[in-house]
Amino acid sequence: MAWLNRIWNTLRSRSLESDLDEELRLHLDLRTRELERSGMGQDEARAAAARLFGNITLETERMRRTDIAAWMETFFNDLRFGVRQLRRNRVFSFIAILSLALGIGANTAIFSVMNAILLRALPVRDPQELVILTNPDSAGSWTGIGDAERDQISYPEFVELRERLTTLSGLCAAQSYSSDWSVRIAGGDQEPVHGRLVSENYFSVLGVTSSIGRVFSQSDEAGPGRDPYVVLSYDFWQRRFVGALNIVGTPIKLNQAMLTVIGVAAPGFKGESGGENPDLWIPVLMQPLVVPGQYWLHEDAGKSVDKRTWLHAFGRLKPGSTLAAVQTEANVVFKAMMEAFYPPTLEPELKKNALAQHLVVRDARTGAFNRRDGLATELQILLAVAVLVLLIACANVANLLLARATARRREVGVRLSIGASRLRLFRQFFTESLLLSVFGGITGLLVAWSGSRALVRLLSDPDQQLSLPTDLDWRVLAFTATVTIITGILFGLAPALGASRTDLNISLRSAAEGMSYSRGRLNVAKSLVMGQVALSLLLVIGAGLFLRTLGNLERSELGYPRERLLQVQVDGLTAGYKEQGLAAFYREVAERLRALPGVRGVAYSQNGLLSGGESNTHVQVEGFTPQRDEDREARFDQIAPGYFAVVGIPLLLGREAGAEDTAQSTRVCLINEEMARRFFAGRNPIGMHLTMIFNHQTLEIVGVVKNARSRSLRGAIPQRFYMLVDQASDGKIPGSVVFEIRTEGDPNAIVATVRKAIARVNPDAPIEAVRTMVEAIDDSTVFPRLIARLSAIFGGLALLMAATGLYGVLSYGVARRTNEIGIRMALGANRRSVIGMILGETGVLVAIGLAIGFGAALASTHFVASQLYGLSEFDPASFLGAAALLAAVGQIAGWIPARRAARVDPVRALRHD
Repeated sequence: MAWLNRIWNTLRSRSLESDLDEELRLHLDLRTRELERSGMGQDEARAAAARLFGNITLETERMRRTDIAAWMETFFNDLRFGVRQLRRNRVFSFIAILSLALGIGANTAIFSVMNAILLRALPVRDPQELVILTNPDSAGSWTGIGDAERDQISYPEFVELRERLTTLSGLCAAQSYSSDWSVRIAGGDQEPVHGRLVSENYFSVLGVTSSIGRVFSQSDEAGPGRDPYVVLSYDFWQRRFVGALNIVGTPIKLNQAMLTVIGVAAPGFKGESGGENPDLWIPVLMQPLVVPGQYWLHEDAGKSVDKRTWLHAFGRLKPGSTLAAVQTEANVVFKAMMEAFYPPTLEPELKKNALAQHLVVRDARTGAFNRRDGLATELQILLAVAVLVLLIACANVANLLLARATARRREVGVRLSIGASRLRLFRQFFTESLLLSVFGGITGLLVAWSGSRALVRLLSDPDQQLSLPTDLDWRVLAFTATVTIITGILFGLAPALGASRTDLNISLRSAAEGMSYSRGRLNVAKSLVMGQVALSLLLVIGAGLFLRTLGNLERSELGYPRERLLQVQVDGLTAGYKEQGLAAFYREVAERLRALPGVRGVAYSQNGLLSGGESNTHVQVEGFTPQRDEDREARFDQIAPGYFAVVGIPLLLGREAGAEDTAQSTRVCLINEEMARRFFAGRNPIGMHLTMIFNHQTLEIVGVVKNARSRSLRGAIPQRFYMLVDQASDGKIPGSVVFEIRTEGDPNAIVATVRKAIARVNPDAPIEAVRTMVEAIDDSTVFPRLIARLSAIFGGLALLMAATGLYGVLSYGVARRTNEIGIRMALGANRRSVIGMILGETGVLVAIGLAIGFGAALASTHFVASQLYGLSEFDPASFLGAAALLAAVGQIAGWIPARRAARVDPVRALRHD
């Protein structure tokens, strides 16, 4: 009974206490008067009455329990009656529950994914103690000199921080991006795996145990290339080895590393980065053998001041330590490290930037996730759209309930006539609405369960499936319960209030006369329909903006033809080549590919087109005086001779780099239009020079090419220059390149032939990212396409609901005005004028809704401006097109009731009165 008392005290404590006090006082007064009439004095009679009544406190508690029990009994009776009403009106119940389930389910599915990305903690020991010293929203690696917040750190920096930080009980490192490797397990064929290099103390700092065998620890740290261990993820163990218990000791060959499985991580642990599901973890000291040809475990400022930063650093707070304390200590240590690393001879400007590098310490309970910001923005847009759909569904269900309340007017009249209070009627109708909402919420959970998984698949990269825990945890259930209750209140309030305010005489008279809506209810219904139209317009405008954005992205000018262009990435470094051997390997592969049937031309570059790779540097341009730091920045790529002819980027001035530009000749480059405009305004750049500040390499400009999109379909094209692979800075040939293959026909038809040709040069060379340029563009528009499609689906659903609501209101309005229409027709009105009258009323409702919707759209579209491309947030075509579409749908929805009104028989209508 304690929990019932708490509920009761919350809901009706004040009124109950006052009612009980008044009732007890009345009992005492009556008994006192009886005793006074028998001859007792007033004081004596009151004392005797109190003695006869007994303990007032105990009696108060007994009456309170009786009142609560009666209230609960009434509530359960209302529930049973509500269930019978829903079963009796199955079509109504099905439509209402389905509408609510779609709205609540869509909101829950989107929140479930947001919960997995933003709120859910890592499945590790005491996740609230974890901090991260690097940027959790970043991934990848960087070689150069930073000048601001560090996204990642180098391995030597990690070792120094691990040894010197006293505010942490432990600090571990993990590769900031996942690697796709080809391995041989127990001497078998090569197979792909997804994994990460992590420090030896990774599992101990995170607090992760093993389910089979053991995990490696800092005591296993023996030195570079001497920690040949691998820990499998639980999912990979189950998937690849079917849960075999004898997995410990299994050999795995990865490039030049021969590793041994020592254990399987605990179930549920999928690493420190969200959205991923690694197959295995390898000690970071095995990097030189896992990534052969590159050594990232040491840095020497005497050879290069560029740092290779590629690691995230996770720490665990000591008891009593705080984020602020770690932040202060970490940057004191980090600043000292930077001052010790960079030599005094470094140029003052570069040294100033280098010493400005710093760490930002953040809470790491949710781990790292480089796509968190982007996905959060997209999900917030989808959630806003889903909320609008739910509001439209609420309006639709409210209209259905109003119509149902009208059909039950006789029931309401009878209840009022036999003494039912208006509060009792309100409770009954409101309980039925909440019951409907609860059924919608339960069904919505089923929609959300499948919808969240479908949404994760849609949000995934084309080449990598997101791994997010979308099970219904307490946050998701609490969200669904809250949305369900609010939804029930939103659509149930108006019908419940309408039922409780029903006039007894009018109710019984209208029941006898067969009258439909009262004018008040009809006005409420019209207001709900206008709200539906306004919200629908907002959704349709949004769908139009996103669909037009998708079209603009897919039709964007690249600067080169996208058809019949195939990209293939080849990793020569992992295949075992060194320096000049790499250059010879790339040239041989290019020659083999050129000889294939159906190939028109072959070239290659370090970063490729729309591959996500990018190189950035600072330059000094001959004859140009920089005013800001931005005036020194430029993007660049390393290319093969004949690159622009193969890709199709037009040469505007000068010449293209050719076979005569060798490693021994003058180092040359070409620049794009934007770089020519920025650095050579009014000057001829041919023959001029630019110098890369970091390595003091000077290049002669021999040509200017058209602006081309190399990394992204969005944004302005930055200034860019192109240098030859064979003339790479400091002789550092790229470890991997992307081959651009221009074909005679469908590029997909020669993919198998291309793979075989590369394998004939070196069967161990990893072949990655094989795709056509059309597929690359599709990959670049995955998320705009997702938002556009879902917005279009939600917009269509909103249109359907708005049309249904408008049709229902007009139909009830026509039924209510049967007598009026009959009189009009009896006095000479023709069918056309009746149809015009109903359609005119439809137009008024739609016009008011459109006016409200336009205002809401103008006030809200700036929130999605960053997601648009090629059009403004107030795009006239989207606004006017949405308005025209809604107006047309409104007229179609009003046409059927208008035709029905025009067919009214005046004689029958007058008899009906």
